[in-house]
Amino acid sequence: MYELTVDSHFDSAHCLVGYNGECSQYHGHTWHVSVTVESSVLDDLGMSIDFKKLRTVLDNVVGAYDHQMLNKLEDFKDVNPTAENIARTICKKFEEGLDDDSARVLSVTIVEGARNRLTYRPQQ
Repeated sequence: MYELTVDSHFDSAHCLVGYNGECSQYHGHTWHVSVTVESSVLDDLGMSIDFKKLRTVLDNVVGAYDHQMLNKLEDFKDVNPTAENIARTICKKFEEGLDDDSARVLSVTIVEGARNRLTYRPQQ
């Protein structure tokens, strides 16, 4: 089994509706995102999945969030744009964009600021 990880980032603002504290106000982050996929299949070149393909999918997904107010986006109209919900949403959109039956997403890690990290693992 092979595990491949690609990284990207985006800058955006959000607020946590109903939160009792500073985060109830709009504030910004540079979000760092890592997606890890696994695959057991190698192609004729000896690659499981081209890193370029993985980076392109991830950049397309997070590009929709770059320099946006996350609360105003369709993806977060019914949920707070917490790190948890952002990671789960990125995972879902990444899986849709990857469209590869030979690979599956193992995890999506979101780094919010210098001291906070969250990892989401979809149930398989």
